[in-house]
Amino acid sequence: MSLGGLTALALSVRAPELVRRLMMVDVTPGTDREKAEPIAAFIAGPEVFADFDEILERTMAFNPTRSESSLRRGILHNARRSDDGSWVWRYDRTWAGEIGEHSGFESQWTDVECLGVPTMLVRGSLSGVVSEEDVEEFGRRCPHVRVVVVDGAGHSVQGDRPIELSELIGAFLDDRPAV
Repeated sequence: MSLGGLTALALSVRAPELVRRLMMVDVTPGTDREKAEPIAAFIAGPEVFADFDEILERTMAFNPTRSESSLRRGILHNARRSDDGSWVWRYDRTWAGEIGEHSGFESQWTDVECLGVPTMLVRGSLSGVVSEEDVEEFGRRCPHVRVVVVDGAGHSVQGDRPIELSELIGAFLDDRPAV
């Protein structure tokens, strides 16, 4: 999903022997600064939170499609409590300000044209990261792509609709039509 999807796209073209199928979740080479702005704003936020409630409140504000219990689990996985009781994210923030500034994703449209494996593009219906124009361009460059929109999901399809995404993955791996 997201940047991982673009990485998988590059791998699919540069080392096709390693990839039998490609599922990209809520990302295309058409993703740009404007489309990624909410994600960049979240990541570029405070480095330290006074307590768990503060980090949870910010996370909930930026992820209105996710349940509080899902976000709590996500925070516990992606953040840590410091010795002084404050909370910090586990990821390296040195690149946070660069998200979307120099995406360089546009050049990956030529990778889409080279895809020789079964390919599925999954979109969250509430996400703005992938536009209709992006879907049309993907289909033009990769006519065999299957596009599935997951209702009620934002950019984090796996967080918003994990059961639906799991079912899509299973069907895709088994080469069944997406439901």
